Amino acid sequence: MRRANSLTRGTEIRRTLLIVATSMMKRPSYRLIKPCLLIALSLLLITACSQSGSRSPHLPLTPASECRVIQHEFGETCVPLHPQRIVALHPAFTLDPSLALGIKPIGYTSDRVGGKEIIGSVSLDDVAGATNVGKPFEPSLEKILLLKPDLILTSHYSPHPSQYQLLSAIAPTVQVPFDSLANEALFKQTLRYVANVFGEKAKAEEILSQYQKRIEEFRQRLGNQLEQIEISVIYYNMGLVYTPMVNGDASADVLRDTGLHYKLPHPGAPMSIESLDEYNADILFIISDEQRPPSFYKQHPLFSHLKAVKNNRAYPVSPDRWDTPSILGANRVLDDLFKYLLEDG
Repeated sequence: MRRANSLTRGTEIRRTLLIVATSMMKRPSYRLIKPCLLIALSLLLITACSQSGSRSPHLPLTPASECRVIQHEFGETCVPLHPQRIVALHPAFTLDPSLALGIKPIGYTSDRVGGKEIIGSVSLDDVAGATNVGKPFEPSLEKILLLKPDLILTSHYSPHPSQYQLLSAIAPTVQVPFDSLANEALFKQTLRYVANVFGEKAKAEEILSQYQKRIEEFRQRLGNQLEQIEISVIYYNMGLVYTPMVNGDASADVLRDTGLHYKLPHPGAPMSIESLDEYNADILFIISDEQRPPSFYKQHPLFSHLKAVKNNRAYPVSPDRWDTPSILGANRVLDDLFKYLLEDG
């Protein structure tokens, strides 16, 4: 009982500080009192740490019967059973699987490439009405605080321990892990982990079952060609050529699932463009931010002699479809395989 009372008092203190900080940001003179906001954030962190004693600040803020305890690298987090105000701080590891599960966060992060907002394999329509809180590795604590979240999802790549402490002082925060050594594809691991956070394990299995059905349909429709076609996938940016990671990139995972012959000379390693011959295959997918048309590669002195380029089977594809370790990204890769190997083939 004493423990529960202590948690309740701590929660009320944090809520009060949150209200004070939020009200500061709504005033016209916010820029002048921004240091006060940082003090309020510091007080939130100090309060959280004092509640935990020798443990981390992401301890349950409510009795255990009202939350779901999730383990991660920074310890454990008591997640509300039905969170309503979720901030997802990584497009692939937190936002993508949340949306796939039918859960729309109120805050998200994105990158900008060439003046265009990029959210991994997520479209801007998917986050309509949600608030952009910065970049995946540089989220704005002020914007997050304004949203009054009841759950923050971050990734293995995003938080420094000190940043994690600040985030968890604002709301329960879960770090979605990354395990490149696991036998399972990363996008499947991530989906299952996020589903567990939300108590939606059955939904995740349903989504993966639908994905597997699409894989089987693709294999069946491709028929004997499955054993005959050889595929290469390369990144090509600023004159550098390299291949997707063996464990992590959805494109590599999807190609393995289909059973296609996948030519992978040097996974993840940058290569000289003079090494293009090692990627000579029947079909070539070229992942590039530069989005050059197929005609560019037909005229290029090193690309032009490749078998796929000569036979018009070289397909430029965008990184937001192919360069993401996420379930929505995996399905987009599969969409392109249906399109280019079955419909255009």
